[in-house]
Order: sequence, then structure tokens, then C-alpha cells
Amino acid sequence: MPELPEVETIKKQIAPKLPIKVEKVILSNVSDSIVKTKDYPLKSFTIEKIERQGKVLRFYLDDGRRIISGLGMSGSWRISNNPIGEKHTHVIFSGTNSDGDIHLGYIDPRRFGVMHFFNIENEADWLTRLGPDVSKPEFNVDYLLKLKKEKPNKVIKPFLLEQQFFAGVGNYMASEFCAHAGIRPTRRMKTLSKADLERLLEATKVVLSGTISNGGTTFSGGYQDAYGDKGEGVQNLVVFYQKTCGLCGQETVKKVTLAQRGTYYCPHCQK
Repeated sequence: MPELPEVETIKKQIAPKLPIKVEKVILSNVSDSIVKTKDYPLKSFTIEKIERQGKVLRFYLDDGRRIISGLGMSGSWRISNNPIGEKHTHVIFSGTNSDGDIHLGYIDPRRFGVMHFFNIENEADWLTRLGPDVSKPEFNVDYLLKLKKEKPNKVIKPFLLEQQFFAGVGNYMASEFCAHAGIRPTRRMKTLSKADLERLLEATKVVLSGTISNGGTTFSGGYQDAYGDKGEGVQNLVVFYQKTCGLCGQETVKKVTLAQRGTYYCPHCQK
């Protein structure tokens, strides 16, 4: 599943190609499983800007509407000067930009992604389901201390996956955050000191920076960026899918299941 670094990579690759004047929208015969809003425009419009919030992409249109795109388990956007004919392409925006012909396609083999065309008010309402983006300034120690007080019995690793509190975090990042913070993933929020939470905050910065700089992380048969390339963030992983801890270089990584998700940690480095 694309997490914050993968979605950020796609955003950064699409942004320089904007604005795009869309002259044609092409939909697959199963696109209704992804495009949830039925009043989307099929005539010309311009995509002026793209932003990211958590794991969601936000496209700004010249008519004031927004396209919200959640990538689900296997979604990605592809951008090309040539027509996009890749299998499992469900939405294509074809038109022109400053360089000439341009095509922007949404590809999703498993079709768990969602897309909405919203006006500003409906978009704002939809986005209330997301908590602070973990890469933004509002995600800070004060916020974590507030969560500790309000959600004392939450187990830290599965709690990190709840998008209404930690927008952008997915399974591999949650394990990596805990590892870099030296926090055992089975601990409850009420057991974490301010120093623990400060280390967790610093860990998010370390993990995000390294992974984004490597174009995201691709596991077997998974994520591709907007040019069809794989991310190389696997080289940054210290516990997730690892046999030996990448921090101490000695301890065997343990795997447990928390909230039905595989969770990896180092018994030596994480307490």
C-alpha cells in the first residue's frame, strides 16, 4: 500500500507538469468502483495544482473543484507525453501542458483506491476524517502528549495506523518509526514518557526524509512512481521484513501480529 513517502514522490513528479488543460477524460468499464462521485466533469478543465494530505492526493481544478485521490492498496498515477495503455488504467486525463501533449492516468490493479470530484465545501468535510499529516508542523510533541492523555490504552504501533490521528502512516512506516524511536511496538500510550514521544517525533523525520529521498519503498510486485519506476527505500529499512536489526546489526528481528498486521521490532534496541 502506498504510504506517505510514495504518495509524496508521485506528487513531486506530477507538480512540475502542471497546469494541464484536460481535453478528454477516458474511463475504463470498471471505473465506477474507483470514481465514487457521479457528477465529475467530462468536458475540458484545467488541473492547476496538486497537494498531498496524508496518503491522499488533492488536485485543484480551475472551476473551483477538487479531485481527491486515495491510492488504496495498489494505486498509482502515471504521467507521460505518450498515450497511456498500461493494463489496469481506469482514469486518464488527456490534454496539453507547456510542453505539448500530456496524459495523466490512474492505475490500480486491485481497485481499492477511491476518487472524488468535490466542491471546496464537500472536500473540506471529507478531509475532516484525516488527522495531522505526520510530516507537517502541527504533528508535534504537544499533539502526542494530548493523544497520550486522551487515548492512554492505545497500543502504539496499531495506533499509528489510524489515519484520523496519524495521517500518512502505513504498516511499514509504523514499524520503522517505533524502531528508530527505541519503543517496543506493543507498549501502550500511557507508558510512554515525554522523552519517548520526543524520540518518536524525531524518528518520523528520520524515516520520512530517508525514504522520500529514495523515491518511496517498493516491495515485491508493488508500488511504482509516476514514471513507472520502483522506489529504493528498502535500503533504509531497519526492522520491517529484515532478519537482523539494521540499528544494532546483531539482534534477530522479531515479528508479531498486532491488530491483524505484521509488526517487526528489535528486542535489543526497543524497550
